[in-house]
Amino acid sequence: MSLLCYRFPREQVVRQNGYFHELITETKDYEGFILSNFTKTKRFGFVEFNTPSDKLHYTKSPIEVIEKSKYIWVGEKLISAIKMTNTTKVVFSRIKVVDFNEAKTEELFEALIIAYPNALVYLISDPILGTWVGASPELLLRTVGDQGFSISLAGTKKSEDKSPWLEKEQIEQEVVSTFIEEKLQELDVSDVEMIGPNDYVAGPVKHLRTDFSFRTTRQEIELLDALHPTPAVSGLPRALAMEIIENIEGHDRAIYTGYIGLLSPKNSKIYVNLRCCQIRPGNMYLYLGGGYTKDSKPELEWEETENKSKTLLDLVQKL
Repeated sequence: MSLLCYRFPREQVVRQNGYFHELITETKDYEGFILSNFTKTKRFGFVEFNTPSDKLHYTKSPIEVIEKSKYIWVGEKLISAIKMTNTTKVVFSRIKVVDFNEAKTEELFEALIIAYPNALVYLISDPILGTWVGASPELLLRTVGDQGFSISLAGTKKSEDKSPWLEKEQIEQEVVSTFIEEKLQELDVSDVEMIGPNDYVAGPVKHLRTDFSFRTTRQEIELLDALHPTPAVSGLPRALAMEIIENIEGHDRAIYTGYIGLLSPKNSKIYVNLRCCQIRPGNMYLYLGGGYTKDSKPELEWEETENKSKTLLDLVQKL
């Protein structure tokens, strides 16, 4: 049996036993907890059963972890590709492995709930997906009746950094905001309003954030298909950026940078699956990404991913 635990901002913890199943033809009519992989080629729904899960599940396929020297080398190649193709942005991710006692998985989940009250915090353990823990600050879609909400979250630096945002970080944020605005226009939604960008602190890091609100009669799955993946996790132009990612990353993102949350007509809460890790016996694998432009410096992008890893690692050290 699978275990599903989650807590939306300012709500109670939900704990369920059951199983995840791949949604193939029934996605349009599905209601309930849903998650997808980065490319949306796989989506999973959850079916609740009363039988308790008495163990955590772990995947066994190899996980590609690269050292800093290789990351820098690939980063330089990526910048060359961006310049050659006139791509605006490409998100390059890596996986960091650290020692971790898997017996403390639920303890980590509880610590994240306390540390990140404004994030979707979750723990899933499934025979197919493995065991994942995350605390995502990035709302992709919220619906309340015919009212919809989304946010653009891009640009990252340490939360205590008081210096002005660099032009590169401002451009990153503007790219994501413009993308969301254009997609909403294509969907012919009405009363679109934007607020921002403003600083948004998420634990050890902060971002630039723009909030969107709009009215729509579209189904939530239509909105998700249009918005995801945003340039915050893929790049722009989206199709070209995803093609470059497929060729350079060397690892399967799995459910990292997919979407995750509750899908329900007129009452959906879907987040981008960020600040997450996969747990295996004795190890934690953190999935970390950074947005590259033609002006990026791989050394600084590496530091950005290191800072993002502290969302979980700062708490792990206290367990």
